[in-house]
Amino acid sequence: MKRLLILAVALLTAACTSQEAHLIYLPEQTSAPAVRVTPTPSPAPEPIYFAPIEGEGFSTDPNGLPILDPQTHYYDYYLSVSNLRVYEHNGETLIDATITNTFQKTLIGGLRISFYDDSGMMYGYADFYTAGGSLKLFSGENRVYADVLTEVDVQTMDFELTVTDAFKPEN
Repeated sequence: MKRLLILAVALLTAACTSQEAHLIYLPEQTSAPAVRVTPTPSPAPEPIYFAPIEGEGFSTDPNGLPILDPQTHYYDYYLSVSNLRVYEHNGETLIDATITNTFQKTLIGGLRISFYDDSGMMYGYADFYTAGGSLKLFSGENRVYADVLTEVDVQTMDFELTVTDAFKPEN
């Protein structure tokens, strides 16, 4: 019975509510604005002005790289030394190595290896050569040799490679 009474009260309260309707005015329909095409000028590059540069110009190698130091240019950019082996044979100290030439032409020049102890004192040196007697490096890998001028064992010493004759392409 309680349930019936609660249901009757709920129906009476729902029937007593009032509903109001409000009129919402919409804005008047306007036509879509016409698209105005304004052509924009095509971008033009701005001119770049450089002040005159004083001094000497620089030259480039056949690949277009600037030659900043003519003495070491081809060695720095196109040559790499690998498989360096220092050994003694019949009382002489010898070196075998591979020099890779990545330049498209044969390079001719001079390369020296010098050996130093911990204090920086030089104890021996040698100039590299190929089988022909000079240092002529074809494109690709080249086996090179050297006879070390020394009176001590230099196998465990620090060494330095220096260019004695600037490498240049063979004509």
